[in-house]
Amino acid sequence: MNLKSFSRLLVVGEKKVFGEIAEIVKIANEANQILTRMLKEPQLESLLPENLKMAEVEKRADDVAFRVRHDITDGAVNPTVLDNLLECVEVADGMVDKYHYLARELTRIARAKSDENSNRIAIADSAFLSMLELADYSAAKLLELLAESDMNRIREKRREIEELEEKGDEIKDDSFDELYRMAPSMHYLYFAHYSDVLYAMDDVLDANEDLADLVVTIITSISR
Repeated sequence: MNLKSFSRLLVVGEKKVFGEIAEIVKIANEANQILTRMLKEPQLESLLPENLKMAEVEKRADDVAFRVRHDITDGAVNPTVLDNLLECVEVADGMVDKYHYLARELTRIARAKSDENSNRIAIADSAFLSMLELADYSAAKLLELLAESDMNRIREKRREIEELEEKGDEIKDDSFDELYRMAPSMHYLYFAHYSDVLYAMDDVLDANEDLADLVVTIITSISR
C-alpha cells in the first residue's frame, strides 16, 4: 500500500482524531519530563511544585480526551472503527493518568521518610529513569506511527515499540530481583513503594504498545 492511496482511505474526521490522539501522546511526553526531574531531585521542596505541574498536565490531557471522544461519537468517523478509536483515547489518557499517579507517589514517599530511611535506593531510581527513557523513545516512535501513511513503515514502528517494551520488561524483572534481595533489610513501606512504581512504569510502556496495536488494527480495518 503506497502513501497516497492510504491517505485517501482516511476521512477528515479520522485524520482529526489521529491528530488529537497524538496531542495526548505529546502531553504524556511532558509528563515524562516532569517525572524525570522529580526522580533526579527527590527532595520534598522540589517535588511539590513539579507535582502541581503534573496535575495541570493531567487536566490538559483530560480536556483533549473529552473533546476527541465527542469528535468520535459525533459521527465523523467510520462506524466500524469507532470502538477502537474510543479505546485509543482511553489508553492515551490513561497513560497521562499513570504519570500523575507516579508523581503523587513520589511526593507521598518523600513526606513519609523517616530518619533511618532517609535515602532513596539508587539502583531502583536508576531503573526508573531507564524505564522513563524507554517510554520517551517509545512515545516518539508512536508519534511517528500516528503520522505515518505507509503500512509497511507503520508495522516497522510497531515492532520498534514492542522491542522497547521488552527492554522495559527486562529492567523491571531485574529490578524486582534486586528489590526482593534487599527486602529483609527494608521497611515494608519502601518495598511497597518501589514495587508500585515499577509496575506503574511498566504500565506506561505497555500503554504505548497497546496504542500502537490499536492504531494498526484501525488502519487495517479501514484499508479492507
